[in-house]
Amino acid sequence: RVELNQASQAAWLEKQVGLIFTRLSKQSSSTKRYHGGSVENLWKFVTGQHEAVALTADYTGTSRSPMLHGDRIYFNSDRDGTMNIWSMDLKGEDLRQHTKHAGFDCLRPDLHGDLIVYQLGADLRVLDVNTNKSEVIPISLPSDFEQRREDWVESPADYLDSYSLSDDGEKLALALHGNVFV
Repeated sequence: RVELNQASQAAWLEKQVGLIFTRLSKQSSSTKRYHGGSVENLWKFVTGQHEAVALTADYTGTSRSPMLHGDRIYFNSDRDGTMNIWSMDLKGEDLRQHTKHAGFDCLRPDLHGDLIVYQLGADLRVLDVNTNKSEVIPISLPSDFEQRREDWVESPADYLDSYSLSDDGEKLALALHGNVFV
């Protein structure tokens, strides 16, 4: 155990991140652009302090989903009218907007390394916090419909309805199972 004098302890507490949380998170309401007494705000609690400090009390709207990366706290906020990703320093200052989407809200952001993955409409997007670039994650879902599956016909003649050869013998028209092929 290391003992710190009062000045060193204050400096140590100043650097501590502590616990960043949302009080009243998801209060069973999904009201967009809510400004009221049950609004979601970010708070910071550091061990050794008597109570948590509001980091986003200056804004009456929603701020939630805190994610710590280095010396910044990334979070969701509807400060520009749409839920986007913002960040601030550990003191709740130096506010920066990282995404500027309109129409659809950035939902369910999750930080992994230097990347924040979030939902925007029907897309998944990734924000690189180092370059501040956001892009769609390309997702391909191949069809599993029976009609789209490859089907080998063992005896094509069984499906032949009719056929006709051109006069010059260059082309053949086939009618198979209601489809015409030349």
